[in-house]
Amino acid sequence: MRTLFLALLLFSVLHAQSIDSLVAQAIKNHPSLESIKHRLTAMDARIAKSQKWKNPDLSVTINDIQFGDISNRSIEPMQFEAFNVKQKFPWFGKTDAKQRIEEARKHLLLESYDAAKVALALQIRQSAYTIKELERRIAILHKYIQLARTNITLFTDTIATDSMSHADSVTAELSLYKIEVRMERYRAILKAQREKLAYLIGQKVTNISTPLRLHKPPALAYYLNKMMHNPSLGMKAKQTDVAQAKEKLTDLEAMPDPYVKMGYYHRESFEDYGAFTVGIAAPLYGTEALNSEIARKERLSSQSDYLDYKARLESEIRAEYVRLRESYRIYYIIKDKSLPQLDHMLELSAAAIEKGADLFTYTNILEQKLALEEERIAAAAEFMRTKAKLKALTGEIR
Repeated sequence: MRTLFLALLLFSVLHAQSIDSLVAQAIKNHPSLESIKHRLTAMDARIAKSQKWKNPDLSVTINDIQFGDISNRSIEPMQFEAFNVKQKFPWFGKTDAKQRIEEARKHLLLESYDAAKVALALQIRQSAYTIKELERRIAILHKYIQLARTNITLFTDTIATDSMSHADSVTAELSLYKIEVRMERYRAILKAQREKLAYLIGQKVTNISTPLRLHKPPALAYYLNKMMHNPSLGMKAKQTDVAQAKEKLTDLEAMPDPYVKMGYYHRESFEDYGAFTVGIAAPLYGTEALNSEIARKERLSSQSDYLDYKARLESEIRAEYVRLRESYRIYYIIKDKSLPQLDHMLELSAAAIEKGADLFTYTNILEQKLALEEERIAAAAEFMRTKAKLKALTGEIR
C-alpha cells in the first residue's frame, strides 16, 4: 500500500503543470484566438483591396428601334448600336487615405488579439488559483475532521459518563457534520472550476504545480508605470487612429471624383463614330460638409473615450493594489499572530480533555482555528487572484 501511494504521488508530481504552462498552451490552441488570427489574415487582403479602383460600368445601347420594321437598321441616321465604358478616377489621395484606414483597422485588430490573450490568461489564472484554494480548504477540513474525531472518541471512551458529557459528544458530532456538508459544497464548486479550466485550456488538468505562495507586493508605481502596456487601452488609441483616418478620407471626399465615359457607335448605312464624356458629381446639397462634421465628432468622441478609459484604468489599478496589500496583511496577521495563539490554546484544551475537561471548549477552539485556517487560505488565494488581475491590467500574459 505504501508503495502504491508513493507511485501515485510520483505520477501526480510528474504530470503537474504550472499555471504559466497552462496559459501558454491555451494561447496556442484556444478557438477564440484562432478566430482573431483568421480575421488578421484577411486584413492584408483588405489593405490590397483599398488600393483598387471601382469596376468600370459597361453598357450596350440599341437606339431608334422602328416597331414597324424591327430588323431594319438602315432607315435613318439615328439608328445605331453603341458600346460604352464609364470609369471613375479616385483623385486627391483617396486611395492612400483608404489604405491608412485599413492599416489602422489592422493595428486595432492586433491590439484586440493581445487583449484577448490577456483576458484568457486572466481567466485561467483566476480559475487555477480558485482550484488551489478549494483543494487546500478541502484538505484542511479533512485534517480537522480526523483530529476532532480522534479527540471525540477519546472523550467518549475514557471520560464521558454522565448525560451532560454525552450531550457534549453529540454537539461535537453535529459540528463535524456541518463541516462535512461544507466540504461537499467545496467539492462541487471544485468540480465546476475544473470543468471551466478544462474549457479554457482545451483538455483536462489533473494537477496544478503552482502553489499559493505570497511575495511582498512591489510598489504601486511598478504597476502604474506599466499601465500603458494594457492592450485594451491600446485598442482605444487605435480606435482613435481609425477615426482620424476616416475623418481624413471624409474631408477628401468633399472633392468629387471625375469620371470618363467613352462609347463606340455603329450605324448600318452611315459612318460609325465615337463619343467621349468627362463628368463630375456636383456637390450642391452640403452633404459633404455634414459628413466631415460627423467624422470630426466621431474622432473627438474616440479621443474622449481614450482619456476616460485611461483614467478608469489607473483608478482600477489603484483599487486592485489596495486589495492586494490588504490580502497580504490579512494573511500574515493570521499566520504570525492569530494562529500561533489558537494552536497553543488547542494544545492546552486537548490535554485538558484527558484530565476530564468538557469537550465543548475544545470543539469551540477547534472551530475557531478552522475558521482562521480557511480565512488564511482565502487571503492567499485572493492575493494571487488580485495579482493576476494587476498583471492583466498592465498587459502581462506570463
